[in-house]
Amino acid sequence: MLFSGLDLDDLLFRVIAFLIAITVHELGHAFVAYRLGDPTPKREGRLTLNPIAHMDLLGTLMILFGPFGWAKPVSFNPYNFRGNKRVGKILTTVAGPLANFLVAIVFCFLLVFFFRLELQDAVWNNFVLRVVEAVVSLNLILGLFNLLPIPPLDGYWIVRDLLPANVAPKLHAFEKYGPFVLLLVVFFGITSYLILPIYYALGDLLLGMVKGLI
Repeated sequence: MLFSGLDLDDLLFRVIAFLIAITVHELGHAFVAYRLGDPTPKREGRLTLNPIAHMDLLGTLMILFGPFGWAKPVSFNPYNFRGNKRVGKILTTVAGPLANFLVAIVFCFLLVFFFRLELQDAVWNNFVLRVVEAVVSLNLILGLFNLLPIPPLDGYWIVRDLLPANVAPKLHAFEKYGPFVLLLVVFFGITSYLILPIYYALGDLLLGMVKGLI
């Protein structure tokens, strides 16, 4: 979800990867909430692989011309969940980042399949490789970024729901400042120090898996 500015040569691959990443992320939230008994995501048309249903206009423009972007959040009502409402909220929230990690893994295996086809078209080969690289990279970054414990990111809501019930209300005052804190963290590059070491470790792990299968 973090980028270093506009690169026209990279724009097409960025858009493709971004649309895939936000779609699976928001669909992950919607699917789990729906399976737990909440009809809200289905009623609002979020149980779909159509990226238009998940796009936020400003968030999409920002991913094209700015350092980061976002999608339209999925609404859900935990009071509709079957079983433990608190556990249901955590599962629904963590489903978004997990969906991004799953897509990164799937595209790595697609890359293995692509290599085994031994296609001769160099232009097509380069295009596919760049798409796969962008999708894997962006989904890993988006998944990790959303696990940061800063509101309104998923990581914050996961941490808050894991805390004792009497502690969570004390965090409400912090939540309204969360977006400003997040902007400062992104602007000053702090996210790079927090995310990149894990991102490179996961990337090396996936690359090792791919090399072992090719």
